[in-house]
This record gives sequence, C-alpha cells and structure tokens, in this order.
Amino acid sequence: MKVGLFLLLMALFLMSSCVTQDPKEVHLHTDECSYCKMVVSDMQFASQMVSKKGKPSVFDSIECMAAYSHQHPDVAVNAKHYVPDYTRQNQWLPVENAHIYYSENIQSPMGLSLFALPDQESMPSAITDANEMNWEQAKNYVVEKWDITQ
Repeated sequence: MKVGLFLLLMALFLMSSCVTQDPKEVHLHTDECSYCKMVVSDMQFASQMVSKKGKPSVFDSIECMAAYSHQHPDVAVNAKHYVPDYTRQNQWLPVENAHIYYSENIQSPMGLSLFALPDQESMPSAITDANEMNWEQAKNYVVEKWDITQ
C-alpha cells in the first residue's frame, strides 16, 4: 500500500514538473483570439500568454494581448507573455526582451500598428516612422486608444 501511494505521488510530481511556460504552437486560421475572438491569421502579429500552469492564451495581435492583460491582471501577473519577431517567422520573443514599435507603415490585424523586434535586430529599411515602447507603455497605449476600462 505504501509503495503504491509513493508511486502515485511520484507520478503526480513528475507530471507537475512537466508544466512549462514556453510558447506553444499557434495554428493559423484555426486558433481564435482570446480577447476579440477573431481567427488568428498572421504570424507577424500573433501573440500569446502562457499561464503559470502552462495554459496558453493566443491573440491575433499585440494589441489584443495588451488589452487582455490589462483586463485580467490576476492571470497576467504570473504568466509569460510572448510577441512575434516581426522579421523572422515563428520566432517568439518574451516581452521583457522585445522592442515593441508603433508605425503607420504597419497594418496590424487590430489597427494600432504594433509590432516587435528582438534587441539585436535592426529595423527593416522600409519602416521609417517607428516609435519604440516597452511592454508597459504598449499596454497603456492600447488601453488609451481603445478607451478600455477594467
């Protein structure tokens, strides 16, 4: 009996240690945005938040993830937030390591023209009007532009 209980506890411990907050695969044209409910259609803008328990929430844009994080601070506080590298397909950047930009030359799915690049990445030459912001500034920008109340 003790051996069975020990094995059960070990199995539960091993399964719980498998929980990861790494970014998950996003399925274009299938996954739905957790904020606006639109279907995710462009990996240059798709973002995600992975909860402390490893549950991903997918968003069709940085804007939607910012709005969701603002409206659900209890979930967002312990979650990992990932934005896409605008220049490299399927490369995720933790928001704390990303440079988030606004540019009128960019047409993001939700219209606020936000995109992200890694620290070492240079701005694409076609984008000449980019304004940089960090994650907190991006959230505040979205909240202000969309007039979001909690």
